[in-house]
Amino acid sequence: MDGQITSLIDALDTSNDQRSIRSALKSFSVACGFERFAYFEITSKDISTLNSYPPEWQHDYLQSQFARIDPVVTMAKRLMQMFAWSAQDWPSRYLTTEEKRFRSMAKQYGLRSGLTIPVQGSYGSILMLSLTSAQATNPTIGSVARAEQAVLYIHHRLRAIADTELMSCSLRLSSQEAVCLKWAAKGKYMREISLITNLQYRTVQFYLDNARKKLDATNLVQAVSIAKDKRII
Repeated sequence: MDGQITSLIDALDTSNDQRSIRSALKSFSVACGFERFAYFEITSKDISTLNSYPPEWQHDYLQSQFARIDPVVTMAKRLMQMFAWSAQDWPSRYLTTEEKRFRSMAKQYGLRSGLTIPVQGSYGSILMLSLTSAQATNPTIGSVARAEQAVLYIHHRLRAIADTELMSCSLRLSSQEAVCLKWAAKGKYMREISLITNLQYRTVQFYLDNARKKLDATNLVQAVSIAKDKRII
């Protein structure tokens, strides 16, 4: 596995967006004998993920806050070291309705076995990379230190890319465009923004339209969503 980790770190070093990082992690998981991957950053208040699971599973997992009852996440927090796991070993008695639903959906989407590498992040956060398969696997665990190094490198590459995108978008929006977009994010209509900012209605419309185009959004709602995701507003 150490050779694959070296290749992953090399690929991450040349990645310049989330798509290329996802591609590198996908290639890494396949090279290690798995089918999918899931990278998590878990804090006390939030969870973010980059993975290769179907959109339906991603939506259900985050919407239902399954990280609270996910046995792999629970074990990762408890062990805080690399471990292999199988869904067959998960407790099957005294489960809540929610836990039964999670286990059923996990098997449906092919989460039957895997290898997970948890690492302690900053400010109490947990970084975690899971490689998973729909079949029973016997993964060869290489250097724990190298595996943890790879997880930390994923984290830092994603942070660096996010910071670069933030700086790029912030510079692309003028101060007037950003102000009008911020008021739109607070639910104000263009007429109200015009009164608040002491700008003509058509001027507000012009700034918001420019912001939408610069953020590559199809409408104002999407522009606000993108700006929030990139922490511009």
